Amino acid sequence: MARRLWPVLVCTLACAWALYAFDWPMVGRALLRFDLRLFLEVCLPVGLLLFLVRSLRWAAVAGIPFTPALLWRTHVQTALALATAAATPVQAGEALKLKFARDLTGKDYASLGGAFAVERLADAAVLFGIGAIGFGLAGASGLWLLAASGLLAVAVALAPFLLRRLAGARLPPRLAVALGPLAQYRPSAARMLVLGGCTVAKWLMVVLMWQTTFAAAGIGLGFADTALVVVLVTLSVTVSLVPGGIGVAEVSTRALLLWLGVEPGLADAGALLLRLLTPLVIGIGLLHGLFLLRGRRAAERG
Repeated sequence: MARRLWPVLVCTLACAWALYAFDWPMVGRALLRFDLRLFLEVCLPVGLLLFLVRSLRWAAVAGIPFTPALLWRTHVQTALALATAAATPVQAGEALKLKFARDLTGKDYASLGGAFAVERLADAAVLFGIGAIGFGLAGASGLWLLAASGLLAVAVALAPFLLRRLAGARLPPRLAVALGPLAQYRPSAARMLVLGGCTVAKWLMVVLMWQTTFAAAGIGLGFADTALVVVLVTLSVTVSLVPGGIGVAEVSTRALLLWLGVEPGLADAGALLLRLLTPLVIGIGLLHGLFLLRGRRAAERG
């Protein structure tokens, strides 16, 4: 019961604070000045490319053969799953990819669960690395920055293999069950390289979309600072378990923008205007869903 109430409580408190703290007249003026053309010119093509990269990553990590027909089906199905994930807690909607991949490959859910876990580990490793680099650019030395970059590369490359080893060791029953899917996961080196490259590309594109949204709102934030905002807001939304991060994302973004020296009114507007990325992602995903529906109808007629 407490777990169910936690997201509701957090969302309510965050929304209440936003209603109280945000400068709504300034937000209204910022909305009127928002450069929608810049937003669409950058975020729409980058968003489409982001979906392509994420579907390629899933094909690599799930062991789906790299044939044009299967890659296209994987791309369409992954896009639909991502659209669902944008409106669910901790992006749980991405679990739809397991069902779609099972239909394509015939693999069991345990094996595909291992692939899904490895994908999440790669995300965590890259987020940690981007955050470390962001903090490094904010005041650490170049040597520290180089060390953080090396740690990122090592984490992405080795974490799945190390956890697979751990899964095969003698562990307490509950931990052994939790790590069981990793014990069944057997990736090739080439597919792991695709996983690492696509994960880094994915998060860099996310940072670019956030930076563009800020720029369209009149906030001149550097790429490293934007990356830091992406990492910390993503972590806060994940911990909150609130679907879509409603309220939590806005309050967290505002606090970070203020910390980075953005004027309060602009920080309020930037935090709210980031929400435009959610319907953009959902729209792109649903558009791909039409291709999936059309393909199924064609198969039924045939």
